[in-house]
Amino acid sequence: MPSKRRRVTQREIAELAGVSQTTVSVVLNDRDGSNVRVPEATRARVKQAIEQLTYVADPAARRLAGLDNQIIGIFTYEAALSPESMDFYGPLLNGIERAAERIGWDLLFFTSSPVENGTRSLFHRKTRLRLTDGCVLLGQQMVASELERLVAEQFPFVAIGRRDETAAAVPYVAIDYVTPTTALIDQAAAGGHRQALYVHRGRNTPTARDRQGVVEAASAEGRLAFLLVGEERIAELPRLARATEATLIITEDAFLAEDVVHALLGAGVAVPDEMSVAALGEVSGHRIDGRAMAGFHVPRQQLAAEALDLLQLLITTDPQEWAGLETRRLLVAEVEPGDTIVTRTDVPS
Repeated sequence: MPSKRRRVTQREIAELAGVSQTTVSVVLNDRDGSNVRVPEATRARVKQAIEQLTYVADPAARRLAGLDNQIIGIFTYEAALSPESMDFYGPLLNGIERAAERIGWDLLFFTSSPVENGTRSLFHRKTRLRLTDGCVLLGQQMVASELERLVAEQFPFVAIGRRDETAAAVPYVAIDYVTPTTALIDQAAAGGHRQALYVHRGRNTPTARDRQGVVEAASAEGRLAFLLVGEERIAELPRLARATEATLIITEDAFLAEDVVHALLGAGVAVPDEMSVAALGEVSGHRIDGRAMAGFHVPRQQLAAEALDLLQLLITTDPQEWAGLETRRLLVAEVEPGDTIVTRTDVPS
């Protein structure tokens, strides 16, 4: 983990501004500028010195001195505006915009850092992180060393999604996928399904592992037996379903479900009459032959509002007091029963 940058001293600020340390102390502790003992010109010199000395080293001192810009940065580790990404990020970004409007802050969307090997670097020389008072991070996977550096520097930020890339105390707002995944599987089992396939993307992310963990637990506990299938084997699903006598296919997300349905229909398998289908992700706008797809409704706008609320709390709280704050929040996705899981009466109990 990178060593924590030292704080700039009042003596250094005083020397650069050409004033006494007492004057610096008065300015630092007089955020609204009401102390008439310090002339405005002197106050401006002190703030300019603080800004110069702490532009990189000490964002906490900048906030304390009233130098905040009321700008929130948005950084995405991978492209967020592609057609598939927009299915999730679109409503989320819209929610962040609305939340920023409510608190009267501006948003700065970082796009100057290039995508290299599928990811961006928050600390790339082109990223204007230090123009902001805090940052919202988006991405399926994030860089552990960068999260650790943000925590060490006490820079206010909130990650969207549960993070386990590092043991550092990363503030985040995330979705609980375990609860709705468990509920959807239990509903399918109650509807007579006994054998199922789970189609996944092979991602090593917290939410992917959470979903797969529930699927594997259901098999181990005998609630619903699953065969796990990678997305590269979608063309084989009709054969695998026959071999395992599966009556249900659950996918990691709605886009995979659409690919699965295409493969099934191409093989002459009727959906959902012969094969039920569901997705362990947001299904708004996803339909199968006019039927609402079974899956989840993810509270993405609430997720955005919670992220902005937590970030503003961090920005306005002295970093020395952050340890006493609840900096990790979990929201639960709701199950959308849909019309693509049918009750089975032809399967022995």
